[in-house]
Amino acid sequence: MITPALLSDNVPTSVILGAAFAGLWLSGRFVHEAIVDRTTCLPDLEHLGEPTKTKFKGTAVVCGGSFGGLMAARMLTDHFDGEVVVVESEETFEDASRKGVNLMQHNQLHAFGVIVLSAWRKLWPDADEYIKAADGRVTVCNNNLFYGRTVTLPSGFNHEWVNFCRPTAETVLRKMARTHPRIRFVHGTVTGLIPSEDGSDTVSGVTYRSLDAEEDEELSLDASFVVDATGVACRGSKWIESIGYQPPRRDYYDPYGWVVRFLLSYLARTGSDEKGTLRTPLLSYSAYTTAVVQLTPETIAKIPWPKPYAEIGWILAVPCEVGFETRSNYITRWDGDRNADGEMAVAFLQSTFNDLEQTPKTRGEVYAWARSLPMEPWQEALLDVMDEEIEGMEIYRCRLGQFYHLRYNLENKLPQNFVPIADAVMKLNPVYGQGGTKACMDVCTLDGVLRRARRGTQTSQPVPKNLTSLFLKKHSPRAIGLMDFNKALDYPWGNTSIHFPGDTPTQGAMLLSWWKQVAVAMAYSDKVYGMVQEVLQGVAAPTQLFGGRVVWTVLKVKLGLA
Repeated sequence: MITPALLSDNVPTSVILGAAFAGLWLSGRFVHEAIVDRTTCLPDLEHLGEPTKTKFKGTAVVCGGSFGGLMAARMLTDHFDGEVVVVESEETFEDASRKGVNLMQHNQLHAFGVIVLSAWRKLWPDADEYIKAADGRVTVCNNNLFYGRTVTLPSGFNHEWVNFCRPTAETVLRKMARTHPRIRFVHGTVTGLIPSEDGSDTVSGVTYRSLDAEEDEELSLDASFVVDATGVACRGSKWIESIGYQPPRRDYYDPYGWVVRFLLSYLARTGSDEKGTLRTPLLSYSAYTTAVVQLTPETIAKIPWPKPYAEIGWILAVPCEVGFETRSNYITRWDGDRNADGEMAVAFLQSTFNDLEQTPKTRGEVYAWARSLPMEPWQEALLDVMDEEIEGMEIYRCRLGQFYHLRYNLENKLPQNFVPIADAVMKLNPVYGQGGTKACMDVCTLDGVLRRARRGTQTSQPVPKNLTSLFLKKHSPRAIGLMDFNKALDYPWGNTSIHFPGDTPTQGAMLLSWWKQVAVAMAYSDKVYGMVQEVLQGVAAPTQLFGGRVVWTVLKVKLGLA
């Protein structure tokens, strides 16, 4: 029998201590990797785009050709031996951006983060060439955040993101998707799912109406796997209900208040003419405004840029903060929007969480809003030069809807070869710039599930009978983590209407309190700012915000030692 006495007589104390520390280190490492796998898509991103020796049988159909749908289509070519069909209702067939008729934020400023660029590079090794050809630029992930001072990133921080507008991003993505010989585009609208004839919990295809056909008839596409990428329309929930499944519960909240919703609905009811045509509402509420200003070479030369204009990405980020400021102001280059004269543009994004405050509607209001919030002297000079030199300004205003989670993960019975992704399952507050990150996370998660679902070495295999369940089990904790962070920031606004069962306005109050402390610490520590950026960009687990360096910096600030 091994006794403590025997150990002490025969094993050096240093060996025992070394083994104990090694065990603790391995345990900590295991816990860390488990947290990273549960809260981020990094383990799956590592293998995204890698070729597979075995594939699943049949055709995959992607319903919707937006951001998430196009990435999913390319990813699915690695897993299915048939073609991948993208069914898209808008005019997208000249390698150009959609018209944006059905896209609420089409002309609004967007952020395409670290995960987005990393995923693009994995799926298309020549992605940087397409980005450059579209006047987009890859820069270090720095938005010139202003928190009492402009917060800078630490040396060695090399995470990159891409700078350009949504229409250009979709054009680039569509051009890259079209390079794959097994991706086929269909101009139409998916109308439903076709249940399998064998009575199993699967679908055998989709029905759709072709927008190119002369007659309005319903057609069908065979499919061994279907992805719902229909965005905020969330059509998948209606499709599964029409074939006998329980639709998912819809949990949501609305940080922009019930007051404006009521007024707008009232005005919509009373603002119609005798023919029932809706007139322009008397109250034009907007959650945020994007304003675009074209810069001539002469104007660019007059602005005191802190570095060469070719290296400029984000110019300024002033976020709103609960209890202090309901408004935000962001300024960036609007890449990919070069006009016929070769002029480049700067874009403002100005948002508010005050349900009775409207975002700017005119050129003068845009500049007044920007000047009312803090910035560096050179940024003030930028406003002065643009205001004095350039008369034109394009203004796009956007009124956001609810932010929701369709709880597919709570349903016991679903078609097991049908998966909803991106906004078709969860919509986050776009003010925080995590929509693209969430779409990439969904695509990476699905890729990882498909890679792990293979059995044996058969070159062609049937789709597993529990594929949807496997995806939701992996996807839900990752997505819920993002939603919980959004809720912690949005719930405290006094006008938030909450419809998540069991949630209250104080939900996440402790997380919000800690976030405020960390935000202040960023102004004192570039390394803390770098760690925060990694979490926000999805390249580090949220637990990093509770690490030793962050805690120590917060304590120093509280004690006046920073």
